[in-house]
Amino acid sequence: MVLLTFFPIGLLFASQAAASPAPRNHQIQDLSVTALQSRNCSATTFSNITGLILTEYQIDTVEVASNGSQSQTQTIATFGVLNPGTGDTYRLDRILISAGGGTWSVCRASETPLPSTLERCQYLIERGQQSGRLGFRFQWLCDGANPSKPLLFDATVIATLPFEVCVDREGEGGVSLSCGMSQTEVDLPFANISWEEAPAGN
Repeated sequence: MVLLTFFPIGLLFASQAAASPAPRNHQIQDLSVTALQSRNCSATTFSNITGLILTEYQIDTVEVASNGSQSQTQTIATFGVLNPGTGDTYRLDRILISAGGGTWSVCRASETPLPSTLERCQYLIERGQQSGRLGFRFQWLCDGANPSKPLLFDATVIATLPFEVCVDREGEGGVSLSCGMSQTEVDLPFANISWEEAPAGN
């Protein structure tokens, strides 16, 4: 396995859970029932790429039920993440945010399936009044150097988010509050990226 590690300046990990994604075979959703979709890229493709790019960010607070006088809510998120090496944009459409506070969680699809170009997907989110943190752990295939022996990439990215801009939706479509980024794109630097020959059957 080849391993490159980058150390983003000023990045502080609040807890061990935030610093360490779940092991590959534990607490990670397997997104592929059949063979994965691979891309015409290789290890060399990522030699000059320092991270991914967040292109879409929307967090909705959704009213789902009422329990007596107390309203029940869920947090639903949509993210778009561009992988410059493959050209893919991984769109995580309206996934349920089940944990915050810097805990790694498995991406759970809602009405829209998760991207078929990903084999693994996890997220980490911390939201604050001034700024927060957002991270992803993705796995994808590349077969550019030798299509008969594709490489499985495993990358973790974490970045500080700019402050959110929120709008009161007053229950429109069940949404009470909708929040976006104060800028259009955010760089997501690699905390680490590694690759190895994909296991047989992929």
